[in-house]
Amino acid sequence: MNGPLDVCASLPLAVRVMADPEPTQPLVIGLTGSFGSGCEYVAKNILEPLGYRSKALSSVLRREYNSRPPDEQKEYKDEAKKQVRTSPRRELQLFGDALRREKKDASYLAKQAITELDQEQKENPNGKWVVRGIRNPGEIHAFRERYHDCFFLFGIYASRNVRWEREKSVYDRDEKSFDEDDLNDTGEGNEDWGQRVGDCFYESDVVFSNDRQITAIGNEDFKALMAKVTQYVDLVREPLTKRQPIRPDEALMAMAYAASQRSSCVKRKVGALIVREAAVISSGFNEVPGQQRPCYGEFKQCLRDQLSGELLGDLIREEPVLEKKKETIKRLLKKHARMLDYCRALHAEESALLNLVRSGAGAPLDTCTMYTTTFPCRLCANKIVSVGLKRLVYFEPYPDPESRAILDGGGVKAEFFEGVTFRAYFRIYGEQR
Repeated sequence: MNGPLDVCASLPLAVRVMADPEPTQPLVIGLTGSFGSGCEYVAKNILEPLGYRSKALSSVLRREYNSRPPDEQKEYKDEAKKQVRTSPRRELQLFGDALRREKKDASYLAKQAITELDQEQKENPNGKWVVRGIRNPGEIHAFRERYHDCFFLFGIYASRNVRWEREKSVYDRDEKSFDEDDLNDTGEGNEDWGQRVGDCFYESDVVFSNDRQITAIGNEDFKALMAKVTQYVDLVREPLTKRQPIRPDEALMAMAYAASQRSSCVKRKVGALIVREAAVISSGFNEVPGQQRPCYGEFKQCLRDQLSGELLGDLIREEPVLEKKKETIKRLLKKHARMLDYCRALHAEESALLNLVRSGAGAPLDTCTMYTTTFPCRLCANKIVSVGLKRLVYFEPYPDPESRAILDGGGVKAEFFEGVTFRAYFRIYGEQR
């Protein structure tokens, strides 16, 4: 029913004036997710058959790379070999980081893709596009600035082990290289211009799991995935129409996010709810306890970052030769020395549990569910198991394996949140007057 002229017709008039200045403004669905999660698979086998024309940022990146002199390409090849023994993608990861740094623009690849998309849309109006390979928040911001409320980001999740099974032949079964590329892809320790898929995931309007191994297009697993994706496509194609019932998990995760915004943490704001029979009986957010000043007010930075910097400085003073390896050491410290014991804040999950006690609300916790806007650290996982909670719903693309093992061992069912995220909840479901 909808064509290229009325893709955003269901938006409020005031929003349409801002978001649809051109009569052929297309609906653009962006895809983000770790490699192996299935972004390309969903684009080619589900969205393209639904009439969505496809564009890949990786194609833009590869064209830029191929335009560089052979000597420059060799530098990236050699550097990739130093960092990872066998990697089919590190070379382009390094070039992409360098290109964004060179252009001083984290959105550079997205802007090139937008120029191409607009030209193709002008020559052959279609109204429906899917863009895959989004790996930096700057790219998301560029698409939102250009297409406003006609751009929706879908985050696709698959667990680490499932993604390894899908990718191991590409890595010649070298699991260490896969993990090193995966860590770099998440953005853990990367600068603003680097790969930052973890941050991209938090910007998603819709998230869903693609954790099943689909052996054939058209089989039952494929049909289930297609039905799920089609449901979300219908929602973003006609937002605010309430043609589908709101899932309780979506409303509750939006409430957990609202709680998180009370946090003053400079690293990450986290919210948590404890729910029994759809009723919220407690909530919490990460914050320093009592009358203490938050880290930024006290140290102008996160205390853990300050302590990591002091440790790095001590190492270099003891062994000046380490100055040349400063960036590598910083990355390793971030990976292996998270210094959770030095975090001054009461974590959101801890706060929700303590608020339950403080309020005097009684409830058998084995009948309750905790909703949290990230995955619990191992310290919080221990507490969740100890109090007897049996279900956890989390919004996190990279759940901590140590915490996962604690929860699994304690009989806690940890479920990845799927659906419309807190970012897009009111944009899609909000009341229209």
